[in-house]
Amino acid sequence: MQTSNYGGLYRATYNPSITGGSKQKWQINIGTAGGSINYRYFVFLGKNSLLYPLLVPHSTKELYGRSRTMGSLIQRDPVYLASEIRWPSAMISLGKYHGLAFQLRTRGYFYGKNIPDAVQNLYFKRLDTESTPVTANQSWGNFSLVQQSFSEAGVSYGAQLLDLHTHKLRVGITGKRIFGARIAYMDASADHFGVRQAIGNVKSSELVLSDFRYESGYSAPVQKMHFKNLFDSGHYGSGWAYDLGVSYELGAYWSRKKEEFDESPEYLLRLGASLTDVGFIQYKTSQSRIISGVQTEAVIGQNELETISDFGPEGFMNLFPAKTDTIFRKNVQLPQAVHLEADIQLVKGFFLNLEQTRRYRSRTERPLDIFRPNSFTITPRFEDEDSDFAFPISFVQGNKRPSLGAFGHFGPLFLGFSNVNGLFKKRGAKGSMLYIGFTAWKMNRKDAKSKR
Repeated sequence: MQTSNYGGLYRATYNPSITGGSKQKWQINIGTAGGSINYRYFVFLGKNSLLYPLLVPHSTKELYGRSRTMGSLIQRDPVYLASEIRWPSAMISLGKYHGLAFQLRTRGYFYGKNIPDAVQNLYFKRLDTESTPVTANQSWGNFSLVQQSFSEAGVSYGAQLLDLHTHKLRVGITGKRIFGARIAYMDASADHFGVRQAIGNVKSSELVLSDFRYESGYSAPVQKMHFKNLFDSGHYGSGWAYDLGVSYELGAYWSRKKEEFDESPEYLLRLGASLTDVGFIQYKTSQSRIISGVQTEAVIGQNELETISDFGPEGFMNLFPAKTDTIFRKNVQLPQAVHLEADIQLVKGFFLNLEQTRRYRSRTERPLDIFRPNSFTITPRFEDEDSDFAFPISFVQGNKRPSLGAFGHFGPLFLGFSNVNGLFKKRGAKGSMLYIGFTAWKMNRKDAKSKR
């Protein structure tokens, strides 16, 4: 939907210029959900969660079990999970060349840096199933775990500045209000780690950390979500952000093959560039907390593992003593990114899209900043106003092999996966983004009698 000429709202999320000269007279996103999952998601039905990173700020119920069905979009380092809900949103054309869109989204991210394979394995296999192999002391070093979530309300405006037969130019801008943001994290180091049989219980294992140094914090404790509190800076973080976009279409070769009422694109080449999520989240919450400490030897069993997984930093703070205790006051950068695309119409209705996404002004010294993985995607697709079929091939930085995805849009329903292989292979497989949603629209027509 991001690349389709009929994507409308979903394309405007990545390039707001699409709202100018839109093919839709209006469009409504009824509801969309997406999240990174692995093959276990379909094995443990009823014990999984597509939206785990969004549940963390508001729930402690079985988060350990839910998170084990999430899949990392990056194969090695860091572990990277993402979830998203697009609430009801709308786009409307203002005449032929102008348009407005309003979007309401909630996004969640979780990432873990420098988490060894042996530690990830004990998390998935559990420590009380006799399936976790004993591991001799291995060196580790610095590592971190970060969970963040936030909501945004955005208004987009687009205008078509050029409408010649073979040249079309559109520009757009989006202003966004960020609210309901929450962060929880642990920044730590361990000289060595090992997995051993638990003392007094040969059927269980335990993780042992030597020279364990840690800092753990949150901007607000886990609390049930109340709508009135989402805009209260005492409960959640807030901020402002913007997106910029431009799109240019060259050629009109396929106009020769159009039928009388055919409104499909005529271009040979469409070029696009956009800058998204430029802004910060500011945390000035009243119940934030940060603790730090040192343990010569720390032992984590299955119960401790679940306590930390379910309760996050609050659970960690109940298990490990604090040498220092202070509050959290920081600004966190949103997942700023640059998007460049080239869309080639090879045959009428069949396109090849080349898209690159790169982090913008990355601050490596700020480990709490939210980020998007650098990626390059090649997407062959067939589209018309009622359906789309696409097979994106994604090269994500940090992955050895490309991911082959599949997408289908049939009338109001769309469903897509970014990595089909990750849904079936148990070993060596990455996770896959799953998207499912419903949309309704009305097309712009030259002839009033043919309106749908």
